[in-house]
Amino acid sequence: MYNFTTKKEGFARAFLSCESESLAKKTACGLLGAAEAMPLSIDMKTGFPVALQSEAYVFEYGGGIACRQDVLDALIKNYPEEAEDFIYIQHEMKRYITHDIISLAFSDSEIALNQEEGAMWGGGSWLGHAVPDFIDIARYGTDAVRSRIEKYRKLNPGKDDFYDALLLALDAVDTLALRFREMAVEMLKTEKDTVHIRKLEKIRDTFDHATRQPCRDFAEACIVYVMVFTFDGIDSPGHFDQYMYDFWKNTDEALRQKYLDNIWEFFHDTRTWNLCISGSDENWNDLTNDLSYAILSVARKYRYQTPNLTMRCHRNTPEKLLREAAKTIAAGIGMPALYNDEAVVPALKRLGIPSHDAHKYVMNGCNQIDIQGKSHMGLEDGEVNIAKAVEYTLHNGRSGITGRLVAPETGDPRDFKDFDEFYSAFLRQLDYLIDMAANQSNKTQKLLARNLAFPLRSIFIEGCVEKGMDYKAGGPLYNHGQILAEGIADAIDSLAAVKKYVYEEKRFTMAELVDALNNNFAGYDEMHHLLKTTELKFGNDIDYVDSIGKDVVDHFNSYLLTIPTFRGGFFSGGCSPFVRAASYGIRTGALPNGRKKGDPLLADSIGATPGCDVNGPTALLKSCLKFDHTLPASGFILNVKFDKELFNTEAGQEGFLALYHAYFDNSGQQISAYTVSADELIDAQKNPEKHRNLIVRVGGYSDYFVNLPRDLQDNVIQRTLHKV
Repeated sequence: MYNFTTKKEGFARAFLSCESESLAKKTACGLLGAAEAMPLSIDMKTGFPVALQSEAYVFEYGGGIACRQDVLDALIKNYPEEAEDFIYIQHEMKRYITHDIISLAFSDSEIALNQEEGAMWGGGSWLGHAVPDFIDIARYGTDAVRSRIEKYRKLNPGKDDFYDALLLALDAVDTLALRFREMAVEMLKTEKDTVHIRKLEKIRDTFDHATRQPCRDFAEACIVYVMVFTFDGIDSPGHFDQYMYDFWKNTDEALRQKYLDNIWEFFHDTRTWNLCISGSDENWNDLTNDLSYAILSVARKYRYQTPNLTMRCHRNTPEKLLREAAKTIAAGIGMPALYNDEAVVPALKRLGIPSHDAHKYVMNGCNQIDIQGKSHMGLEDGEVNIAKAVEYTLHNGRSGITGRLVAPETGDPRDFKDFDEFYSAFLRQLDYLIDMAANQSNKTQKLLARNLAFPLRSIFIEGCVEKGMDYKAGGPLYNHGQILAEGIADAIDSLAAVKKYVYEEKRFTMAELVDALNNNFAGYDEMHHLLKTTELKFGNDIDYVDSIGKDVVDHFNSYLLTIPTFRGGFFSGGCSPFVRAASYGIRTGALPNGRKKGDPLLADSIGATPGCDVNGPTALLKSCLKFDHTLPASGFILNVKFDKELFNTEAGQEGFLALYHAYFDNSGQQISAYTVSADELIDAQKNPEKHRNLIVRVGGYSDYFVNLPRDLQDNVIQRTLHKV
């Protein structure tokens, strides 16, 4: 075995020094090594122990085993006496780097071509979100968790390496706690600031008994949670007002409010993902508590764009809570996003998730849906640009951008006799893209299951300990996948235009349309004007258009439910464009909805293409309700932009709540409302320094407008500004 002289690179040293061939055990040894050697910090602004892995070799939930080459290069340069160790580590760790392993799944040229064309994306270097029950360390302590692990070791003979790995991961947590206690004690020797002293004393006192024993109040629970949460890599807190409530209600009011403020600052500073409040149980009892209200209040107070705050709603949601949510949205942060249990729970039950667990769903990342502490299904397994399927249909499997043959030859559209034949070819193209995204995801899932282990997460997601199976290898109770849709409205509008103007009214022939598209409408000004300005646009409550949209979207979501995941579940659909709508638009050719080749303007939710919903918000919601919202189980995002001045009036908020009830009472799944001024957006694009705090909704999350790339800013500006 190699004899290291360096004390740096704790993860890599311990990983390579582990004599076991078990990846789970090697990874757990690495985590323990990291806990023993990694630099630690106590954030005096918030009073939390931050255990972010910062060495050259790290292990985190989103990237697995990764090498930060710049850090490694600096070590070799700055510590020449230890350079031999670092070079050895670099050589030996090469075969374990997760990104390099996953790249093997992308050897299929067909998939690579379509990803390059902007037609689809398959699961890859991003390993996806989940919401482990890390709070169990604060609830029960690691000693109790160890007892649970030993219980199931006896029930699963032959899996000692797996269970040994879990215990080593807990040792890493306890090691961090002891180191942070020692750090606080040392800092207290010289600290003069009385506020800082109180924070350090709380860390010291917390780790006098935690993490081996349970926490005693809300402050201690937050301290322990943050330490483990950062060590894992900072994902989504999940149902914070539920699992923290017992600590909250048993804590002095002033102390708990201070630590709620502190953890909100921490979540913002670390770009934490999704925090969920409220909801219902399996009997439709409301779960709102006073912590739910406190979280809405603190979100209004700080007006941050993160964490991504979401609120679950249902038939028994208190009107008081809804009004508090409306006040928070009016603060201009685009949050909370509202989710409807009446649509999400049935969607989860379609996947075979029983009611008692379906009602425990939370959001992670932007808006992907998971069952807290029981599943791994927020994978972002892939995306499909539905508008691209229209493009491929019109060009017989060829790209409208590059002219390459990249999809099935479904026939020359000029030979199609009617719209049914055209639509049938479109569905073949759409299914082809869905199959590619799902197949790519399954290839990646298979590689990850064989080449990666997550001992820390496996402890805190139900099913893994019980089965003796890793989090990535089918261990969780629920192992479904999620394929997201892009360009929904662009596809719908294009299909409606083909049906109406080519096959029914015969304003022009298919040959003329194809020629116009090939020439990016050059020489076809009259046709382009008609297609661009026609009233046949999704989002305006026009049955002719909406019926086509329902067929397309329900087909997309239904077809996915028939495709199994490698890990033992099924795929489901959703729509969460994140920041990618504009990039997909740039790689999409000219379409019959009047969009020109490479236009970054593309539908960024299940709603209309920006600027095309001209009949008001009620019409937009009615169009979206034509879809079956109980089919997609991955978050079905609807972004709606409201006039800031009107929304901030009592009448404006009442109007919004009326729209909310109309949408959710009819099983709409999700709505993300945000308030802006049209003039403010335009000025912010010209003078960003004056609008640093302007927040808008992008895909399934909020961000500062001035941080967005220009094409995405244009997308936001073009969205219809609705009056309430």
